[in-house]
Amino acid sequence: MNPDIQAISLYTLNATHPTDSGAARTSSVSSLLAVSHSIEETVMQHGMDAIFFAGFQRFSAFLPQANRFRQLAVRCKKVYVFGEADSATPAIPNLEYVALQPGAPLTDEWFIIFSHPRFGVALLTREIGKSATSIRESRFGRGRLYQGLVTLEDHIVQPATQLLHQALGLPEPPFIPAPLEPVQPVNTYLNQFAGYMDRAQSQMSALYNNLTDRTAALERMEEIVRTMVSRRAWDDNLSMLESPQEDAFRPERRKLTILFTDIHNFTPLFEREDPLELTKTLNRYFNLLAKVIYEHQGDIDKFLGDGLMAFFTDPKDAVYAAAEMQQRLARFNNQQAALNTRIGIASGECMVARLGSASRREITIIGDAVNMASRLQTLSPVNGLGMDEATYRAINRPIRCLGQDVQVKGKGYQRMYSAEFEALEDMLKV
Repeated sequence: MNPDIQAISLYTLNATHPTDSGAARTSSVSSLLAVSHSIEETVMQHGMDAIFFAGFQRFSAFLPQANRFRQLAVRCKKVYVFGEADSATPAIPNLEYVALQPGAPLTDEWFIIFSHPRFGVALLTREIGKSATSIRESRFGRGRLYQGLVTLEDHIVQPATQLLHQALGLPEPPFIPAPLEPVQPVNTYLNQFAGYMDRAQSQMSALYNNLTDRTAALERMEEIVRTMVSRRAWDDNLSMLESPQEDAFRPERRKLTILFTDIHNFTPLFEREDPLELTKTLNRYFNLLAKVIYEHQGDIDKFLGDGLMAFFTDPKDAVYAAAEMQQRLARFNNQQAALNTRIGIASGECMVARLGSASRREITIIGDAVNMASRLQTLSPVNGLGMDEATYRAINRPIRCLGQDVQVKGKGYQRMYSAEFEALEDMLKV
């Protein structure tokens, strides 16, 4: 009784007929395609007229190979293509389709069996899963993972050939020793395969070089972007990449101390200075401010023309940072055109949120303390600072400040504590 084609497995011959060093393990789709095409081209080049068996798992996977098999069928005694009948197939002379039922063992196997006195080969693989990375493989095996072998050993090729002949009701071919000839088909196959792998290696090298260039470009872009956003925003956006849901960043209320800076009489300076030199000076200026802010556990929310907005969780850090800024700026101003700076500080509950349009959003801070710090900065002494009452009480230090009620735009009269440059110097000495 002949075996049922819907029940047989060729891959299991790997276990029942162990191979020796003549077999090569293979698993990647690219190497399996190289093996398959090398076998096909060897058969066509040497015009060997044995039966060619090819398992594609499903007919839809065969369709991109149909033209190659049209040429192959001209050279072979007969070509059989196995697969689940999931699509219509073209009529090809001397080629017969063997429809497999869903769930048949061969629908999980990608195979080629060819037995000729001059060249016998067996490619036996099975699908073991799908790639989680969705890497697109060309033409066949897209996203699938395989394991298997290719061998020229008679004790694998012959049983596989015999099993298919029996299942299809074909007469068993006689085994005829291979005649000697100048060019052996095995050599052709090996050369063809080496050529495929060499081309694949060249393509991989080109892709690797392209990937290296793109990685370097992305790293340069990252360096630029990191200078444009606060450290908090950078860390939060990294978290969003790991958790891409819409609500990955939730707005939150936090008690913060906000610090604003501004250059006094910047417009006349802008009008008389060379733009290139002024830009260089401003970059050095902002680098100085940023360094002090980070040294005092603060972060920069944004740069605002000739000023910036920073935030701190501890009011003491904000005030000490402001005092340190003014002291370093005094030395900085001795080296070029003076950038006399006013600083405003306010503390209170703020909302940290991701705001903007659908195409661009930024993590930023909003709240009454933000508005207050911005207003106090305009009322602060040049080269000194102004702070609200909440900040002054929080620092709990005998800093020499002038307390007065000032009219704040949009807020009426508010208590403000201002400190001149000398007072800030004394505070740092304590």
